[in-house]
Amino acid sequence: MKIKKYTSLAILLSGIILSNNAYSVTEDSTVATVSTPVSEEMDNSRPELFDLMFAEAKTFYVDALIAAHFEDTSEVKYCFDRSFEIMAEISRLDTLALLQQDEFNRFYEKITFDFQESYSYLNGDSGTYGAAFIKEELIEVALDTVALAHDTLLIVDDRPGHFPLVSSKQINRIIEYFSTRERERFQKWLNNAGLYKEHMLPILREYGLPDELFYLALIESGFNPVAYSYAHASGPWQFIASTGAIYGLKRNWWIDERRDPIKSTYAAAKYLNKLHEEFDDWFLALAAYNTGESRVWRAIRREGTRDYWKLRSLPKQTRNYVPTLMAGITIALDPEKYGFENEPEDTWKWDEVVIDRCYEFEDIARVSGVSSTLLKKYNPELRRWITPPENDKYILRVPVGKGAGLADKLADIPDVDKKPQWTTHRVRRGQTLSYIARKYGTSISALIASNNIRNKNRIKVGQVLRIPTNQYYASHTVSTDQNIVIHKVKKGETLSKIAGSYSVGLSKIRSINNLYGKRFIYPGQKLKIPVSKKYVSNYSSTPSGKTKIIHVVKKGETLSEIADAYKVGLSKVRSWNNLYRRRFIYPGQKIVIYKTVGS
Repeated sequence: MKIKKYTSLAILLSGIILSNNAYSVTEDSTVATVSTPVSEEMDNSRPELFDLMFAEAKTFYVDALIAAHFEDTSEVKYCFDRSFEIMAEISRLDTLALLQQDEFNRFYEKITFDFQESYSYLNGDSGTYGAAFIKEELIEVALDTVALAHDTLLIVDDRPGHFPLVSSKQINRIIEYFSTRERERFQKWLNNAGLYKEHMLPILREYGLPDELFYLALIESGFNPVAYSYAHASGPWQFIASTGAIYGLKRNWWIDERRDPIKSTYAAAKYLNKLHEEFDDWFLALAAYNTGESRVWRAIRREGTRDYWKLRSLPKQTRNYVPTLMAGITIALDPEKYGFENEPEDTWKWDEVVIDRCYEFEDIARVSGVSSTLLKKYNPELRRWITPPENDKYILRVPVGKGAGLADKLADIPDVDKKPQWTTHRVRRGQTLSYIARKYGTSISALIASNNIRNKNRIKVGQVLRIPTNQYYASHTVSTDQNIVIHKVKKGETLSKIAGSYSVGLSKIRSINNLYGKRFIYPGQKLKIPVSKKYVSNYSSTPSGKTKIIHVVKKGETLSEIADAYKVGLSKVRSWNNLYRRRFIYPGQKIVIYKTVGS
């Protein structure tokens, strides 16, 4: 039923997107007849940035649903991530009309809800979107269920230098909600607190903030560095892009410092300190953290009171915000009292490596023995497949023990300077963003983000645009230990399945075949696959003295469970099935197992 529902939605959205794309094709097909004004700016009648980017975001969403239908989990995650990134870029445009803002908000809520409900497992846990989802649900669960006149606030702790803790029926309802309906998720949040407590608390204390505000990140994100929200906020402290920029958090094509646990904590400490100085009241300061200072001041003037608990004109989520934090702090200070385990994760520790040029994750992984996935986990601010090329020096985090000598190993990587990071393009008469994006195999949103195009729907003749390119866009150089294999796409194959079968990263196949502007492959298409010479010689080898068994994956099975069932090593199962770069298996997939005869 779920597949049919999403397939119908995909067809509907495809129609919307096709109508938008048809406009773009017509626009580009007539570029020869467009006359350039004296100012040499592009024709103002063309689609606005919002229309171009919004159509692109919806296209990726449809692609995700189609990939889900074919159980291509890697592609599902890729398409959802791209759609969310584009929506984040749209949120930064400063020319959105009310109608566009409404359309944007409705779609963003829809895609976020769908991901949370059906695909959040792709992130390894449900925390990425879970915090935002819970805050919305709490509005219905706890807010206004107790009449204000019948709810008494009881002071629990008002010691100087501490956050003033109170109790009420509403707060108790939220505690009950966390302890029952969201027990598993909240337990994970409590565990995550152990990762960052020793890093974040000293920063909060440096700015004279109460220790209890550490748990604001628990309520905001579950201490998840890559958390998203309906309000387009990101990171453990859930900064929107504009507020983050005010407090020193950079966000560009390559990095988003809102997602760095250390940098974002410094920004949060500065912002919270400023809010407390402005309102001289922690409840009002936190309300402003949630909804903005101006909205809180309007509510105060309108209702003639500075008592947060009496401000009924604040948005529903803001009226529920401080009670939710109170409930979170109450549980976190004594988890066992409320039926939770007090088993925090070990403190996050890392080695730092100073690098003086950009490196791809796959190169770093190869010489360090740290997987690309783990590198991204240790460096959550990095948004791409590569360290920032614009920095003279970049501090890379790696697991403890992996940093020794890594800088020298990276410096020995051959041809690293030949890898292009940017291509430049000088705009000619009649060219559009969509035309330029197609020409370079990139996306409109990538052009807009990398050139900081914000409030104009046109580009100028002669303007030089920077084109972000992935790995070997302009000229791919195959290393001496690699061969190129030509793969002819078969019916039903997906890009991630092909990548997995050759033990090659998706990004390499996308880049060498220039597939970034083309999100579909088709039967009969010929793809270049960069594979190691060892792979070519050993791919068809069969272990001697073994019996070949084909295991069909059942729903809910994991690779380690399958290996245990046949009493073989997990590494061998990965080797036999070329699953080194595949993070997911799926129901119906055929897994090859080799067993010794008679065992």
